[in-house]
Amino acid sequence: MGRKLTITITVDPEAKEILVRDDAGGKRVLRSIVLFGGDAERGRFYCFGWGSSADAAWAYKEGFLHAMESGDPYYRSFYRQCACQIVQAFDPDAFRQEADPWQLLGRWEGEGPEQGPWH
Repeated sequence: MGRKLTITITVDPEAKEILVRDDAGGKRVLRSIVLFGGDAERGRFYCFGWGSSADAAWAYKEGFLHAMESGDPYYRSFYRQCACQIVQAFDPDAFRQEADPWQLLGRWEGEGPEQGPWH
């Protein structure tokens, strides 16, 4: 499977900075971090976050753009799975419903006329 990888995260609350180092020599100073992992089969979840939620959300978006632009199949799959999980969190039956796209478009336009039509 490959060699072990060690990542060290050091949070400095006074400086409002986070130092992330890996054993390959990578080093980044950041303003926010969210680290999460899971084992869906066993129902295990871990989450740690520190810093600005806006900065973390920006980093998530940048990761998404990188995945789409680079074409990396692992990262593209990750963001697709994130989208599916978010949809299921808001509407557990979302993938079980049949819908007419034109009907939905009409309904959405009616719900948000101040935003203009969807194109």
